[in-house]
Amino acid sequence: MTVIEMVEQYLKQNGYDGLYSESGECACKVDDLEPCGQISGDCRAGYLAPCDCGEHDWHIQDERP
Repeated sequence: MTVIEMVEQYLKQNGYDGLYSESGECACKVDDLEPCGQISGDCRAGYLAPCDCGEHDWHIQDERP
């Protein structure tokens, strides 16, 4: 089992929707982890939320919407 597979399994088992960076630089959904090719050391598990920032359709955040 790879590290990414372990992270995906953990997220799914614990009801998370993906990962997000506390710096706000990036986020990824559990079904598309590390689309940029790496997981940052500051990534946190979080929940999918709608976004009205004009740049994205969704965000991953620490609290359920």
